[in-house]
Amino acid sequence: MIKNMTKSGLAICVAIITAFVGLILYIITSTTGYLAGSVLDPLPIIFTVVAIILACLLVGVKNKFSSFLIDLSVFATAVLLIASFSLFVLGRISLAADVYFIPVNYPEAEETALNISIVGLASYMISIISMIVVAFSDKIKNA
Repeated sequence: MIKNMTKSGLAICVAIITAFVGLILYIITSTTGYLAGSVLDPLPIIFTVVAIILACLLVGVKNKFSSFLIDLSVFATAVLLIASFSLFVLGRISLAADVYFIPVNYPEAEETALNISIVGLASYMISIISMIVVAFSDKIKNA
């Protein structure tokens, strides 16, 4: 299956893997450590899971889609990943403000949660960039 993929198909695989990593890091930082008692926003989880499913459909059953559906799926996947990234950032603004802008007395667990969140955000960013590359590239699979 990997042998008949083009560069855009491989970029979708990179987007799937990095989105999954970002999702796992979002869940870990939201439920453990410093943010253990906070409310977990389900929207980034839902958006990322739907984006991963759409991306898997693009790679798996691409030959059954029309070119319009392929373009729509790539666009929807990118939009869902951008929405997940944005909600992830919004959930970590107060954390970043405490660590970077009021660096007096904050717990070490707060800095650890922020650093892990930054890695998760970087994973989402790589996934978004990969989907943007796919949007402007050629076929996903060779015929």
